[in-house]
Amino acid sequence: MRRRPLWKTLLLVLVTAYSVLHVGYSIMRYNPISQPYASGDFLRSYGEMLHWRDTGAFTPPREVLHPTFYYVLLRPLAPLPIPTVVKVFFFSQWLWYALAIWWMVQAASGPSRPRPIDYLLATLLMVNFQPFLETVALHKVEGIEFALLSLAIYAFRKRWDVITGAVVAVAANLKYLPGVLGLYFLVKRERRVLAGMLAALALCLAVSAAAIMATGGTWSAVVTYPLALAFDHQHEGNRPEASIEFQTLSGTVNRWLVGPEGMVRHLQTQSYAAVSHPGLALALAAVLKLGLVGGYLYAMRRRWTARARETHWPVVLCELSLTLILIFVIAQASRVHYAILLLPAFVSAALLLARYPQVLGWPERLLFAVAYGLTAILIPGGLLNRLPPHPLWGPYHSFAYLWFSLPFYGDLLLGACLLRCRARLRRHLAAVAGE
Repeated sequence: MRRRPLWKTLLLVLVTAYSVLHVGYSIMRYNPISQPYASGDFLRSYGEMLHWRDTGAFTPPREVLHPTFYYVLLRPLAPLPIPTVVKVFFFSQWLWYALAIWWMVQAASGPSRPRPIDYLLATLLMVNFQPFLETVALHKVEGIEFALLSLAIYAFRKRWDVITGAVVAVAANLKYLPGVLGLYFLVKRERRVLAGMLAALALCLAVSAAAIMATGGTWSAVVTYPLALAFDHQHEGNRPEASIEFQTLSGTVNRWLVGPEGMVRHLQTQSYAAVSHPGLALALAAVLKLGLVGGYLYAMRRRWTARARETHWPVVLCELSLTLILIFVIAQASRVHYAILLLPAFVSAALLLARYPQVLGWPERLLFAVAYGLTAILIPGGLLNRLPPHPLWGPYHSFAYLWFSLPFYGDLLLGACLLRCRARLRRHLAAVAGE
């Protein structure tokens, strides 16, 4: 077995030590125990569940931001004191994250046995990923969805197709975004996966409808409220406004159509900025979405046979990872920490780069490094804000970083990296298989 060069070992030790300090400092400084305001978003949803329990009124869609099923799952926790519920969610998430690391590495390893360095690499990528650190502090449902996405990819690798579909459906019923994986399985005509999705979706809807009706509501709330949440322009994320939080294609287009004065005002006040031509923004975003989604559908049109799915699993993994990027293409709005849903894609790409060094060269590595650096926000905002004030936006460098959509452009660069990996791995594996 070839020994790792000394400089690589030293670099690995330094990165590991930095990562331990980074995640430790982040948790100590920003957690719901010492900083109760970190629980604000979670307690908003929890309070909506308590309102439903106490009044029997489930009142979408202005405040309620999750599928009904999420509130049903919260109901058993209602008798507990709120500080206890916060601690349950904050500390239990570490189990989810440990499982997610295991699932991601197992899925990316293919038929070969994972190496210890694979687990270390996946862990380092996770703990230095700012959306992950923010999700930890906020202890919100996106952390659970991240773990469920990792489980779904692992289950698909193991050919547990019905379980794969069921896991995706459950994740989408906590908050909708993971449902984008269903598009991949639909295009690939994975019937058993789709059957699992439909069965789990029907069960979630039945449980939600029964819970609503038991408190005097009607089953229609389970159907009409998600539609209103997605399309009602009174909802926060669907209004033609610009915000640095919305690191999506639509959010980026909206910020394109805000002048410098509106940008500075937004960075100073954190209020929403008016888009100068909302109709144009909507049309431009729609055209770009159609182009990107159309290109995705064309690229994914080939269906995998059972044998090809096994022999070309690294290519399948690239395709699943590409599908996750569509979350931030299709969704109208998202928060910065929602990018944790892309972590399985980043880890998968990194492990493929490590496992196929003779196939995937410097262009793929450079694309990955820049993509991860932008989306992970490797330079903490506190350091950015120590730079000298800028003539336009003053000391608000970390906000300007988000205003100029650098995390979203990182997502797109990850897509470019995965497309190159997919093409090169497909040719390599076809040659190995003698196709």
